[in-house]
Amino acid sequence: MTEVVEFSEVHRPMSWGEMDLFGHLNNVHYFRYLEDARIAFLDQLRFFDAKLYSVILKNECEYQHPVTYPDVLITRSYVTDVGHTSFTMLYEIVSKQQGNIVAIGKSVIVIVNPTTFQKQAIPNQVKTHLLSYMMQFKYKD
Repeated sequence: MTEVVEFSEVHRPMSWGEMDLFGHLNNVHYFRYLEDARIAFLDQLRFFDAKLYSVILKNECEYQHPVTYPDVLITRSYVTDVGHTSFTMLYEIVSKQQGNIVAIGKSVIVIVNPTTFQKQAIPNQVKTHLLSYMMQFKYKD
């Protein structure tokens, strides 16, 4: 696991096919943006190199403004809580075109045993990196 030094944010252009009948980003696609941000953050932690397995216990998104094509969405990642077997990430999805937050997401991620899928403790080194990131990049609501 490497030291986390960079704030994790993903810039991704909206695809034409992500629009719904009303011409704005369909609600289901917001979760893809959250997933992209979560995986980029975990890659930065070298989470998958450590052969850790995780499941999403809870995933939610609060929609604040509609997004229309074309646009680039910037998803910023924060860690807001680190427990014994799980941690919580919060995301801001920002519209480059609008210049404001269009959605706020939240995920509770649980570390599990790859064979039994029972929850297990977050390894100390991973926990240290999560806590370090959480302290370095605090979410301000």
